[in-house]
Amino acid sequence: MKTIAHNFSVSMIFVLTLLFSSLVSHGQHQKMPKVKNPSGQGFIPCGSCEQPSSIAAETTISLGEKGDRLAISGTVFKADGKTPANGIILFFYHTDATGHYNTEDDPNDPRLKGWVKTDTNGHYKFTTIKPAPYPQRSVPAHIHVHLFNKDLPENWIDDFWFMGDPFIKDSDKIEFESRGDFSPIVRLTKGDDGVLKGTRNILLKK
Repeated sequence: MKTIAHNFSVSMIFVLTLLFSSLVSHGQHQKMPKVKNPSGQGFIPCGSCEQPSSIAAETTISLGEKGDRLAISGTVFKADGKTPANGIILFFYHTDATGHYNTEDDPNDPRLKGWVKTDTNGHYKFTTIKPAPYPQRSVPAHIHVHLFNKDLPENWIDDFWFMGDPFIKDSDKIEFESRGDFSPIVRLTKGDDGVLKGTRNILLKK
């Protein structure tokens, strides 16, 4: 009987060890793949490496997240500035309401991120929260956006900024105002539903 009891105890310990190991393994966070920044400085997360199998023209992320709800929409145009670009994927990511990307504050593994794909009219829309600027720095609050599809290598366009941000320099305002409807500085208005809403149209490079 002692032998049987001993064998049973050993077996149970083995099973519990396997179960614990499995739980730990499944609980590990898999970081996003990253690629070299086209600017040559550091790395950026690779949106095309981890894109969902199905991407819609509109999406909502960060439900339940603390912060002001924000909806950004617009149209992506081909280089002529007139023809809507269909099937362009926008990978977007940003900080939370405290100005951090995650508990480690690793910008290459953003917690708040999503993908949208322009429809036949070049339209896109994503709803999230308004990001906060980095703590202890003078960088405007922003949303990073990459563009790509099967014929367009992933590239990083100018960040989405928000009009009225005190960290936007006058020189940047002048430069971006010259782009007219394609300025990356987004004017926000609060709707009756309490959601901040803004529009940014995007011009693809030749």
